[in-house]
Amino acid sequence: STFKLKPYYLSGNWKTYSDDRYDYITIAMPERLPYRGTMQVNPSRLIIDLFNTTSNTNWITQMGANSEIRNTWFEQVENGVLRVFIDLKSKMHWGYSVYYDSITTKLTIRIKHAPPKVLKKLTVAIDAGHGGNNSGAAGNISGKLEKNLTLVYALALEKELKKAGLKNIVMTRTNDTSLSMPERISMLKEAKPDLLISIHFNSSSVDTVNGTSTFYRYIGFRPLTQTILKRMKELGLKEFGNVGNFNFALSGPTDFPNSLVEVAFLSNRKDETFILNKKSPAAVAKKIREGIKDWVELER
Repeated sequence: STFKLKPYYLSGNWKTYSDDRYDYITIAMPERLPYRGTMQVNPSRLIIDLFNTTSNTNWITQMGANSEIRNTWFEQVENGVLRVFIDLKSKMHWGYSVYYDSITTKLTIRIKHAPPKVLKKLTVAIDAGHGGNNSGAAGNISGKLEKNLTLVYALALEKELKKAGLKNIVMTRTNDTSLSMPERISMLKEAKPDLLISIHFNSSSVDTVNGTSTFYRYIGFRPLTQTILKRMKELGLKEFGNVGNFNFALSGPTDFPNSLVEVAFLSNRKDETFILNKKSPAAVAKKIREGIKDWVELER
């Protein structure tokens, strides 16, 4: 039988509460209706639009003191669009997710607490780009494959972070294995890191194009990419830019801040020489570690 959409659905009551890692908002919903989440900055805020929904919320029950939620309210911004506003206490976004209860139609908005402001207490995920049957780019001079180089640099970053005292490091791969993007995302969501660094090497059909760059999709996660790029430029690499709204699969989850680091261009002679220098993996790892530390301290 064909599902017939009703002219409108009525929302129910809300509840906010916390545990030791997240703040939660639950909203009673009559069906699993579509929604859209948006991050805003200065000040930090989440907006969740519930579609084909009309407010019938009589109260919002708030339990205890929330770590991240400063205030929450809603507006019926137009017919069939109920907008949820969530003001955050932190200056930055640390991650959130929106999902329906596995049994009922209750909608949950889960907001991650700020991580520890001490680098060694963070849980950091490191992704070595490509791998296995996905070789990525290749060096113009050496023919070295990106999948092998990303692994060398990812392992160097793991070593650098361990040296800095981090005990909780999540590696998407530690050898030359094939991993799809859905597999990586599933692994990362299960691990619940405080942040993700995905390492890649750029390439262009024009061999004069060069430089280092960082990428993000959501404006709330931009600060991490900015602090890393600032440190990467200290290596003497030209700046290729800080790129936003980038449609990269591992930049898609909103659960944790993430940065795609394109170390340099394999298609450029000068950049490739830098990439293949035996000292470069450790040097890049040090700058990424310093960039992560700078990012955490922005909240102070």
